[in-house]
Amino acid sequence: MPAKYLSTYRSINPRSLTLQTKTGLLCLARTHVFLMLGLSLCGCASPEPPKVGEPVANLTSAQRAQFEEGKKVFERVFKPQTGLGPLFNSFSCAECHEAPVLGGGGDEIEIHAARVTPSDGCDDLFQEGGPVIQQDATPLLRALGIEKEQIPPGATAQGRRSSPPLFGLGLVDAIPESTILAREDANDNNRDGIRGRANRTIDGRVGRFGRKAAVAALFDFNAGAFPVEMGITTPGSPVEETINGKPVPPETDPAPEPEISLEDITRVNTFVRFLAPPPPRVFANPDDVNIAKRGQALFAELKCSACHVPEMETGPNPIKALDRKKVALYSDLMVHDMGADLADICLSSAHPSDFRTEMLMGLRFREQFLHDGSAKTVTEAIERHDGEARSSRDKFRNLSEAEKKALLTFLDSI
Repeated sequence: MPAKYLSTYRSINPRSLTLQTKTGLLCLARTHVFLMLGLSLCGCASPEPPKVGEPVANLTSAQRAQFEEGKKVFERVFKPQTGLGPLFNSFSCAECHEAPVLGGGGDEIEIHAARVTPSDGCDDLFQEGGPVIQQDATPLLRALGIEKEQIPPGATAQGRRSSPPLFGLGLVDAIPESTILAREDANDNNRDGIRGRANRTIDGRVGRFGRKAAVAALFDFNAGAFPVEMGITTPGSPVEETINGKPVPPETDPAPEPEISLEDITRVNTFVRFLAPPPPRVFANPDDVNIAKRGQALFAELKCSACHVPEMETGPNPIKALDRKKVALYSDLMVHDMGADLADICLSSAHPSDFRTEMLMGLRFREQFLHDGSAKTVTEAIERHDGEARSSRDKFRNLSEAEKKALLTFLDSI
């Protein structure tokens, strides 16, 4: 996500060339100071980064066309006749990912449920309709008196989930597992109080998507949304979701299975894969630049960056736009204990109080915070950190008002 400030100065006039070169060196030196913030005061010529909602740079014309085709499926409104339901949370991908533009977050809140077993394991209650509890139903199902799915009787906890923004997730998907695992410290061997650990899928892959990092691959994350969120069967999930474990009445499901093709799922995945991270804010006012620079230093001093890792790099990739690129994700993609007050459900090996470090890409475009959208400001979200984040939270509370303003200004530049 950080912009690359690099200028090339050309002139056929030697005197002009000398002047421009000096100007370029001065501009480059000033830019270096603000590079990590993505802030610049000088008028250096630089490649225009993609705007929020646009695809990543350096796509081929064919890849750009694939992005646009995927966008159409992403916006498609499903109806019962084309596969919606009978139980569902939304009727399109775009309905839940729309702010500030297509592919962003949403104001919808989902209900999840699970059961912690006596052996401290986790039961996702699949046999009872969990872990995602659909909150709406088609007219044919409502005619039978079923308006939504209920919390399973076997649940020991329920959780609320806001719709996350999807910007930059293709780059996150391209980060090697080894890069993520290099930061794992489940036993706190360095004694800094931070015990980040990977949540793994049943086949051993490192999870990185979802608020509990229970999904390893972007394709799985996107494909899974069709049956779970919209009740749309896929070639990989050709059977309708149950109603708390009971099959849906056949007469309520008019569309033949599967209700979406693998080709259309792949198109949606390509759209999400190529969504660019939001560009960093560029402050024009020198005072704002200095305040944000101080806030960035405080972000490190408070050890926020121990979990909200500012940057990772993708691995070798056949797609040039994703090949060995820096990703300013501000997350280690690990799960951490966030304290009892935020605890809700378990998922895979993540305990009720465990959450994946939230990616802060595009933070300034969000209107609700924390995994459940219950925090209305960034300050409130910080104040409610606990567990492994308690020390950083307490340091934040002890900052002066000017220092808090600096930190928040920096966060508002991401």
